[in-house]
Amino acid sequence: GNVTVTNIIVTDPLVTVTGGPIDLVPGAIDATTFVAEYVLTQEDVDAGMVENQALATGQNPNGDDVEDTSDDDSTVEGDDDITITDLPEDPGMIAIVKTGTFNDEDGDGFAQAGETITYNFTVTNTGNVTVANIIVTDPLVTVTGGPIDLVPGAIDATTFVADYVLTQEDVDAGMVENQALATGQNPSGDDVEDTSDDDSIEEGDDDVTITDLPEDPGTIAIVKTGTFNDEDGDGFAQVGETITYNFTVTNT
Repeated sequence: GNVTVTNIIVTDPLVTVTGGPIDLVPGAIDATTFVAEYVLTQEDVDAGMVENQALATGQNPNGDDVEDTSDDDSTVEGDDDITITDLPEDPGMIAIVKTGTFNDEDGDGFAQAGETITYNFTVTNTGNVTVANIIVTDPLVTVTGGPIDLVPGAIDATTFVADYVLTQEDVDAGMVENQALATGQNPSGDDVEDTSDDDSIEEGDDDVTITDLPEDPGTIAIVKTGTFNDEDGDGFAQVGETITYNFTVTNT
């Protein structure tokens, strides 16, 4: 304008602005008096930006109020664009750890076909944005639980669980091994995923989960029976007649 504006202050609904009030003669510019700091929330980080506007108010020589809503880059009257501060975004990261526990249902200390393994899955948000709609899939079992959302740093070790029924092939192998996959979406809707590790959430650690089974060393039993063959039919044994032996072997 062409008159001095006095008692100029700046207010902002997002922050507390320090500095002022000041007076400005026509054409004067002040770029140092008013300042404010804003502490980011998780919602801001997830949004990838912060946007808002400030208001400058003062009085002309007649005592009337003079004001302007902030623009982001222009002093032209009527340019009142909201200030948008873009934030560098992490694409989102999750980590999954899968553990297996053998259940010795018959209590004999060894694994048999039909007994089970209980799998537990621990999912951690290792990035800086919220990951939503997280599910866990596993080619070996049907995983129950979920979907869930995790904010950065959050850990869930209780939602996802699965049981696996041992086969004879598993018992013979003495172990069961496989991996699970955790998937979710970052705030932009992009997929975020991780293949399970057996004990680590470090990126790149994707070791297969191996559940060892207590092995019976193996036992067999043999029964031997003998039958006399009375070849000449006289009802008595003679030299030269025979006995037939039969052997029955059982895997016990």
